[in-house]
Amino acid sequence: MSLRRRLAIAALATSAAALVAVLFLVGPGLRERATQGIRERLTAEARLLARLVAEPLARGASADTIDGLVDATARDVAARVTVIAVDGRVLGESTLSGAALLRMENHAGRPEVLEALRLGEGHSTRHSTTVEDELLYVAVPVRHEGRLVGVARLAVPLTGVAQQVAALRRAIALALLLAFALTAILSAALTPSLTGPLREIMDGARRFAAGELQAHIRTERRDELGELARILNHTAEQLQRRLTEGARDRARTDAILKAMEDGVLAVDQKGGVVLANDALRAALGLDDPAGRHYLEAIRQPELFELIEAVLRTGERRAALLEIRHLRRFFAIAGVPYPGDQGAPHGAVLTFHDVTERHRVERMRRDFVANASHELRTPLTSIRGFVEALEDGALAEPATAGRFLAKVRAHTERMAALVQDLLELSRIEAGERPPHLEPTRPAEVAREVLDAFREAAARKRIALHERDGAAPAVPSDPDHVRRILENFVDNAIKYTPEGGSVLVSSSAAKGGGALIAVRDDGPGIPADHLTRVFERFYRVDKARSREVGGTGLGLAIAKHLAEDMGASVSVESELGRGTTFTLRLPPAMKQ
Repeated sequence: MSLRRRLAIAALATSAAALVAVLFLVGPGLRERATQGIRERLTAEARLLARLVAEPLARGASADTIDGLVDATARDVAARVTVIAVDGRVLGESTLSGAALLRMENHAGRPEVLEALRLGEGHSTRHSTTVEDELLYVAVPVRHEGRLVGVARLAVPLTGVAQQVAALRRAIALALLLAFALTAILSAALTPSLTGPLREIMDGARRFAAGELQAHIRTERRDELGELARILNHTAEQLQRRLTEGARDRARTDAILKAMEDGVLAVDQKGGVVLANDALRAALGLDDPAGRHYLEAIRQPELFELIEAVLRTGERRAALLEIRHLRRFFAIAGVPYPGDQGAPHGAVLTFHDVTERHRVERMRRDFVANASHELRTPLTSIRGFVEALEDGALAEPATAGRFLAKVRAHTERMAALVQDLLELSRIEAGERPPHLEPTRPAEVAREVLDAFREAAARKRIALHERDGAAPAVPSDPDHVRRILENFVDNAIKYTPEGGSVLVSSSAAKGGGALIAVRDDGPGIPADHLTRVFERFYRVDKARSREVGGTGLGLAIAKHLAEDMGASVSVESELGRGTTFTLRLPPAMKQ
């Protein structure tokens, strides 16, 4: 049911209830009030009659005289008039005269007469046998010069009173009906002026609830409804402003999180993931973990301990963790962040990928250890031979010559190591930029093979060349030559006597050229293939020292290739040989 109909019904019901209440409250008292009014009028008229008849009664006037006065008075007051002697005889009666008057019964015992004589005024209501009607009687004593000389009585039939009361009731009912009708008309006329603005306010509130905060409730009223509309409009404007500011803040935050290279993870007080930025999802290979528990997203016990420590203590925690399944290292810092109102704090963690730094640090440590080891070994040997010479070996020419040869060999090994270290340092520092020029891979490969034929012949190793019509590519011939010399030298050193080494050149798919050096030596285990290009890395340390390597050749080859935009790779199978490949792109990077 609409508000307009409810208001109309409420107004009509209220009016009806009020009218019924008026009828119930006023109706029962109408007769009494009307009777009281007639009684007061009759009392005043009776007192006038008493004054009129007091003197005749005092001098003993005849009944006819008194009855004449009574009849005249009755005509003026429109009531039944009776004058009663002190002994109760009826001396005058407006409805009877003559013999009939004389036959009237004594009125000394009438209630109103007795009450008038006792109290100075009396009244009663009863059925009159004389006029055969219910009458209201009012009586007052008649006194002359202080002496009681009779009683004056007036009476009127109550039929008139009932008619007056009925007429009054009809008038009241008509007035109430008119008031009810007027209420209905006013309700119908005034309700739209109230429900119309209310409907506009409700429509505006619905639009606000639907998110249309830019909507506006149009009203020019200056009453409470107008004030309500203005409050709602102001509330919507404030909410829209705050939502806009919140959206702007979220956009800034999202932009900052997306621009960050570090991963960010936020969890609530229960461990549910609230936010994980793109960097974290990419670094850890996560789908969107929002809404899940962090235990489901990242399975790492050390990380669990760090998050729980932040949630429990509310203090900053930091750790360096390795995500084992990714083999990556992260510097992780966790701090608390406020929860919702009254809720415990959550935790925000940043993940800084330090894998490369960790790798470089490890390489630095390995480099220092390896360089120290590589230098310590020949230095120890040289010192031993020098001490032996000082202890008397110089007196034995054959022994002295052998010791000096060893000293020379170790000195040359240290010189080669230092030379390789300086070479690697210069390449990394960019002190030897490549000089690009058109280079034919087959020609460089042939030059390198020719340079190693004597060394290969000493081990009875066959050197083969395969020209696959590799195109000329822009590269640095010296860099290419150094790389191939390293590959071929290693192949000859690690291939057993009677083996073979094949150097092939061919066109690469997608452009550029490939130069591959394949041997049929013992091969390299699969778990070593990813590290053979690291400095000082040796698959078989004892074997490497026997063949005289410094452990830096493949690292130098890799840096020379990268320096001119090329790349190197290795493939191997245990017992069947190893293949090192140099890929030269069609256009080298300057």
